[in-house]
Parts: sequence; C-alpha cells; structure tokens
Amino acid sequence: MAVSFDTYYINAEDFSDATSIFTDAAMTTVAPDGTYQFNGVHRTMSNSILGSPFFCGTCCANCSGTYIYPIPPAKNVDHTICSNIGSSTRTAIVVSFKFTGTNLGYPLGLAATFDSQFYNGVSSNRFGYLPDLYVGNNNVVSPADLAAESPYELSGFSWQPLTSTFVPSQDFTRAISTADYNVTFGNPDQCYLLIPKMSTSDTVSVQVFSPVVTINSTGGGCNVTVPCPAPLEQLSVSGTRSSVFDACSAPSRDNTAYIMRVNSTSGSPRMFDRVFVDSAGVTPLAEGYYQIQTIQGAISESSWMHVVGSNGEVQSVGVCSSGLPIPHPALVEVICSEMRNSQVEACNYQNQQGNGLPDQQYWFEGSGDEPAVNDVAYSDPFANTVLPDGFYQQLRSYKVFQVSGGSGVISSVSGICQ
Repeated sequence: MAVSFDTYYINAEDFSDATSIFTDAAMTTVAPDGTYQFNGVHRTMSNSILGSPFFCGTCCANCSGTYIYPIPPAKNVDHTICSNIGSSTRTAIVVSFKFTGTNLGYPLGLAATFDSQFYNGVSSNRFGYLPDLYVGNNNVVSPADLAAESPYELSGFSWQPLTSTFVPSQDFTRAISTADYNVTFGNPDQCYLLIPKMSTSDTVSVQVFSPVVTINSTGGGCNVTVPCPAPLEQLSVSGTRSSVFDACSAPSRDNTAYIMRVNSTSGSPRMFDRVFVDSAGVTPLAEGYYQIQTIQGAISESSWMHVVGSNGEVQSVGVCSSGLPIPHPALVEVICSEMRNSQVEACNYQNQQGNGLPDQQYWFEGSGDEPAVNDVAYSDPFANTVLPDGFYQQLRSYKVFQVSGGSGVISSVSGICQ
C-alpha cells in the first residue's frame, strides 16, 4: 500500500519499514538518492535503497568555534547545517560566514532558524551591518538581475555528521526581490550573524542559499562556523554622550556594555563591532558617543567609541585628547594596509581574492568616522609621527586614501579596490 510522504510515496505503512521512496503513487519511479525525513525519522537512500533510520540527535553536529563547514562554489543550491548548541540561556550564537570561491563576492543568502524564529542580517568586516537576506558583490551580479530570474528552484543539501558531507535533502523554491539584497561594491569577506539565545532550545539550523543567474556560471562558495553559545564579553562604558568631547569628559565608566566582535579580537571595540546592553545581544546600545577603557593598541587612560544607528554598530573609535600635544583633538583609529607607492599596489596588498586583511593601526585627525581629504594621518595615537606619503588601503569598504606633501595630509580618498 502506498503512503503519501509530502510529494513522495513509500512502499510501507511506516517510514521506518520502507525500503525505497517513489515520486508517484504507482511506485514506478524511484526518487533521487539522498537523505529524507518524516516525523523526526531520517533515512539516507543510496542506489534506490533506504538505509537504517536515524533520529534528529544524530543528524545535528556539535557546535564548535573551530570546526568549518565547507560549502563549495555551486549555484542553485540550498545548504543547511544543523548544530547542537546546548540548553544555556542569555547567551549569544554568532555564526560566521567566510566568502570563498573563484568569483569572490557572489551573492549568497545567509540565514538561520532558532526556536522557530528566522534570523538574517549580518555584519561584514568590510561593509558593516547588512540587514537583508542576500549579501554579495554588485559588480558580480545586480539585484535587478537576481530578481528578474526569480523564483529559483534550489537543490537541497544537509550536513550529515556521520559521513562529514553534505547529502541531498528537501529541495526549495525561493523568490528574490531587489529588497532582499544588500548591495556592496566588493566581496563582503567575513560576515557574522547574531542569534540571541534566550530559551533552552538546543539546536540551530543555518542556511546558505546560492541562487543561479544565466549571466554568470561560476557561483561562489562559503565557509561556515557555528560556535557554541556564550555570553558576549563585557566592557565598561560611560553613559551616552553627544560628542567626542563630552564622552572624553565623562566622570566615570560605571555602565556595562557587551561586545559582538567583528573586527576586534580582544579588548575594546573596533570599527563594525556591535555593542549591546545585555549578554545575549537582544538590545543594542543606544546611538551616541561613549568613553571606554582603552582602545586596542593604544597606550591611553581613556578612549571613546561612536555607536551609529539602531543596531549597536560601532562606526569609529579613538583616543581622548589627554596626553596629546596641543592643539590636537582626539584622534580616530583607521585600519589600513602598509604604505604602497600606487593605488594599484595598495589594492594588491589585500585585493578581493587575497588571504590577508589590512591590519595596520593608524590614526587620523578629523571630524568624521573615516578619513577625508585634508585630514591628517599619524602612525601613533599621540600624533607624534605623521604617515609617510603614499597610498593606503582601508579595511572599510576597500577604499584607498593617499597621503602627500610630507606632512601626513590626506590628499585624496579614492576608488574601491577590485
């Protein structure tokens, strides 16, 4: 007797007793090999024969801060990773996505499901917070081209920890509109998705969608890491202030904030990190300026950060003016390459297919969150040594600025490295 199994049929009353799966009620056409699930029971079909049943606890891998799931440069595919994350509460799951593959920056859908709630919106180390579902390089394919070919039929693949491979699973139909897509003019590189863990639910499902377009045949890949949940790290801060001067003049740092790290690895925040009022990352810190303890790499009694928007995103950090020679105001950190003799060389320091990131810590004197023409750049946080003339690639958005004239003055801020 045939029993309906979604759009499939099995040759037994119970899925655990079936020997094969079919696409028609007459059971004349065998379904594709792959892993199938019904009522929590999973079975893998190989050569048209169903293997032994296994259950959800077996198909979810254990969370790890070091284990990487390699998603190949393939399009028209939906990859799903299930991870056991334990029953802790008031912790944060920060999933990382590292764009890889031949065509770096090919648009990918990055999302997760936890406790029946869908999450998307990632923080890129190059572009900051990107709120929509699809993330990618507009020079590879435009949102209009993606939307024009929507909806997409995506072949489903799920991670199988028993074999450490992705195996065929349920297929998906996904529609794309231009509103789903974050336009960046470069490879988003390393991205982070925050999931506040406020319940004892002990699994999370992470998805990477790879839509297909006819104008491009190479696609893109991604390395995914699903760390175990942990409380976000604490940081002592002042109350919210309206300017750098007010933040640096704050009498105390008796408030506690919590950091989701994007471009910092320890200590105080850096550009594009996110800060919250709670350890799970539920409530972002309010927009404004804050005095903080010390900025990474600076020998300073007090520093500051500028939080912009409603997502707790740090746009800039700097050193308070105490200890700086008059008339210098507070200086702002900028993360760059080393000096190069041309814009091409600066871009080649870490182009969009490179392995190393711009990682030099410099400082500039200016009124904005990033360097501008006529700002003065320094190699130290106390304005003792100006940057030598040359070209510098910024970590922020692949931009390049030029210093000329021998006095550290920024003479141009130009194009984005490709």
